[in-house]
Amino acid sequence: MKQTIIPMKNDARLVVRTSGDLFIEGGEEPQLAATVEDGESFRMKDEDGAVYLHANSDTKLKVPAGVNLVLERVSGDASILAISGKVEVQKVGGDLHFQKLNGISVDSIGGDCVFKEVSGTVEIRRVGGDLDGFKAQDVLARSVGGDAELSSVQGKVQVSAGGDAHIQIIDAAVSETNVRTGGAIELVVMENAAANLSLESDSEKISVHAGGQLLDVKERDYVLPLGLGGAAVRLSAGGEIKVREGKEAMGEFSFVFDDLEDTWRDFGREIEEKIRQSMKGVNHSLRHAGWEASNAMRHAADKVEGFTRTDDFGHRSEGKVYGFGFEPNASAPAAKEKKAASDEERMLVLKMLQDKKISVEEAEKLLQALEG
Repeated sequence: MKQTIIPMKNDARLVVRTSGDLFIEGGEEPQLAATVEDGESFRMKDEDGAVYLHANSDTKLKVPAGVNLVLERVSGDASILAISGKVEVQKVGGDLHFQKLNGISVDSIGGDCVFKEVSGTVEIRRVGGDLDGFKAQDVLARSVGGDAELSSVQGKVQVSAGGDAHIQIIDAAVSETNVRTGGAIELVVMENAAANLSLESDSEKISVHAGGQLLDVKERDYVLPLGLGGAAVRLSAGGEIKVREGKEAMGEFSFVFDDLEDTWRDFGREIEEKIRQSMKGVNHSLRHAGWEASNAMRHAADKVEGFTRTDDFGHRSEGKVYGFGFEPNASAPAAKEKKAASDEERMLVLKMLQDKKISVEEAEKLLQALEG
């Protein structure tokens, strides 16, 4: 395991590539905190005002909420929580989950896509599996391989899905909507909904029980208004089409987010346990060393200040690397002789000091023990 902390501006640009699973959470602190399962594969570089991060294992990142995030490639699952900046996802091989964003643009998802509480536009080019969403402004999904279930949508909906679609819109004045599926379509609207429906069912089964309409026909095509009419709502299905009234609903996928939080909470606990076990050995060495360091506070304070100051981050020279290389085919660094503490060990001690888990004097003694 490796933990790394560096200062980061709230509006910085973060570009991420990882071969494992990825969890990114926005926070209030002006720093990036990275926890990776395989520390040897971890690479990070600051170039042209952007931070580039690469890992070959499961990775957890806590970043300033306002960062502009780009996921270039995630081979496993990816989860994004509470990011207020711009979010762009280029490719996720597994599932993608996101929550509490101002908007997101996604190019390709190999698995399912699950989201909730997005105040802006959700724009997705391709989802290999299902699409499930709750509370969004506009949802534009060009190609969904499986089913699409969208609840509490306030704006435009444009969805093309290979399976079924369940769409629930909470605005009385329904925005422009275009849904095309290989299966059935169910559109749920408010009691006072207003729109102009254009319906096409290959199964010749159309049902409308909403907006003052009570219709059950065996027709391939049908056009009719809801309420006083309004924006165009076009539904084209390989199966039957149902339009009905209904209230806001969460859907049946909320458990995904609960499981997600538990998974990453366990990941953090596992790391903490590894830290505690490693510190037991260091404390044992300290008990037998009997060191006395009159200038311990001054040395440790200098180390912490050099580690946590933000001025360098704001004025770094182009291409500065934080202790790691960043070449596409770079191999893992060669093992060093155990004559001095590693960067990982030093950062671990300094992080514990920053979190006030140990005193300044204890931090200095720990660093001396590691050097031995």
